[in-house]
Amino acid sequence: MFILQMNKNMLPEEMSLFPELEQLEKESLIIVGNGFDIAHGIGSRYSDFRKWLISQKQVNLIGLMDTFFSNQRDVWGDLEGALGEYNEESILSFCRPDEEFDLDHSLSSAARVEDSPMAIFQPVLEDFKEYFKKWVYSIEIDGIEKFMHLSTQCKYLSFNYTDTLETIYKIPTNNIIHIHGSRLLRDEFVIGHDKYRNPSDVWSDESIIFESQAKENIINWMNDFVKDYKGNIERYHTFFAQLASIKQIIVYGHSMSKIDWPYFEEIVNLSGNNVPWKVSCFSATDYDYIKAFQSHYKLTNLSTFSLNENTFNL
Repeated sequence: MFILQMNKNMLPEEMSLFPELEQLEKESLIIVGNGFDIAHGIGSRYSDFRKWLISQKQVNLIGLMDTFFSNQRDVWGDLEGALGEYNEESILSFCRPDEEFDLDHSLSSAARVEDSPMAIFQPVLEDFKEYFKKWVYSIEIDGIEKFMHLSTQCKYLSFNYTDTLETIYKIPTNNIIHIHGSRLLRDEFVIGHDKYRNPSDVWSDESIIFESQAKENIINWMNDFVKDYKGNIERYHTFFAQLASIKQIIVYGHSMSKIDWPYFEEIVNLSGNNVPWKVSCFSATDYDYIKAFQSHYKLTNLSTFSLNENTFNL
């Protein structure tokens, strides 16, 4: 692994004295996750989203998100993970009318049960998407200072919606792919999970028709939040095709959680499993994800480092 320790104020003309470094930079991929923004003091955590919702007087939305998605984890600690762990039974139970089923008017009672998630749950999903978009555009990066050297020659794969690379580090836009959307480019933002489910699985010979239909609707709505990995990679196929010549990969602020492994798998397939990976590690959980990733894809040259203000790598 070639890592150059350098002064963060080194000028481009000084860099030109090192042609080997310039070539390496052109053959380097830098992957940027939300931890990169957080390390710069940017309020881009999901917990910051929750605080922003409170400032927008959206406490009801927070409460309903907690109700529908806190089955196995804290929603605002791992929002994407929570989205993938929904339970259609509990969602329907919460939404269904608080009244006895009227056997004398069974069709109308059944319709009220079937339509109840459409009246309560679906609007929550729409509000969530709308307010998430507004929050992303509200994230402040004014006054943020860079604390490492990032070359304008490298290729960048960013999982962030913010324009920290472009605005703070002056990385050319055409060197960066925001795989989940960029607010600078006014993209649609991708936020979701990786747990696609077959809606027809809720049906059986013992199914109560109106309940099963309601559950099928819930699963269909949540399938709309499944990340389209194949489509996202195809959208940026030109960028990914260039990765066959990559000589090193450096990861800043991505936990390497499994939800984004399909993108990393494409990188490994193109660049090979012998290319050096240097991955920032913030916590024991990150370390477990990193080692699992290394083992799963049989990477032969992976090391970790701590992302902090003394980091002046490529």
